[in-house]
Amino acid sequence: MVQIHPAILGGDPFSDVFRGLYNHKHFWKLANPDYCLQVMKQAYAAGTRAFDLSFPENVQLFNRLNQEVEDEIVAYGNPTWLQGIKLEGKNLQHRRDEVIKTVVENMPAEKQELINNRLREEAFMVFGYDGDTRPLSPRKIDEIYLDEDVFKDRLKQLDVSTFMMVGGTDADWLFSLGREDLVQRIVEITRQEGYRPLLICHYASIVLEKARKISLDVDGYVIPINKEWSWLSLTETLKSFENIDKPVVSFMALSGGSLKGDVRGSLKYLFDLGIKGILFGATRPTTAYETSKVIQELTEG
Repeated sequence: MVQIHPAILGGDPFSDVFRGLYNHKHFWKLANPDYCLQVMKQAYAAGTRAFDLSFPENVQLFNRLNQEVEDEIVAYGNPTWLQGIKLEGKNLQHRRDEVIKTVVENMPAEKQELINNRLREEAFMVFGYDGDTRPLSPRKIDEIYLDEDVFKDRLKQLDVSTFMMVGGTDADWLFSLGREDLVQRIVEITRQEGYRPLLICHYASIVLEKARKISLDVDGYVIPINKEWSWLSLTETLKSFENIDKPVVSFMALSGGSLKGDVRGSLKYLFDLGIKGILFGATRPTTAYETSKVIQELTEG
């Protein structure tokens, strides 16, 4: 079994694309690469040796940190929606209203109700869509494709990475639409290019089981799960998790409810569950240090 790092510092707060979704009070600090580097250094000082990166600014920060520290650090690349899954020449993400409506309409009634009555508002970035949009036809679903040149170029942009977290939102949709063949091809190319593929997804209770059934050739999974919830159902995710024989990393481990008020208890729950790594975000050096320290204390020995 591949060894997954127990602490992985997320790179989204340091990127132009996602910075605004995090701490608004630190927005301009997070636009300063020197400040971002200090956050990363504090995570390193407390034991973190793995860093998530998706965009050029993340790669630049990783390279700067690598020049300043003594221990080996490892990059977990994330090609995001720019990995080349397309429909009619456009990234599938640009057809999200049609795609999500199609996905939801093919779900059982109770899950449709959950998404439309709650998750479209509570988790808009993942489940939000225009309900008046027409769903994709079966012909359009068949026309979804992987632009392999785009994908390979995207991997090169993140070539400092050892692990590559592929799939993401595209994986949620492709598995739900019956196009897991494209996820298999992404994983195949990732391994051919010399990276260790991990499947990252959001619809954990759906994707984990489907990936297991097709024996997807990944070294592990990265899913949203914490002490209080997972999509679409914590109970169903835990049931799927029982059948997985590969390492699982949790992201959004401290998202929701009172979890941040009990960081140690929240993270201990995940490690006791069998989670091998925590992908966490931090916008302050003190938070990066304290979270890293808790993870180190929970996993040492």
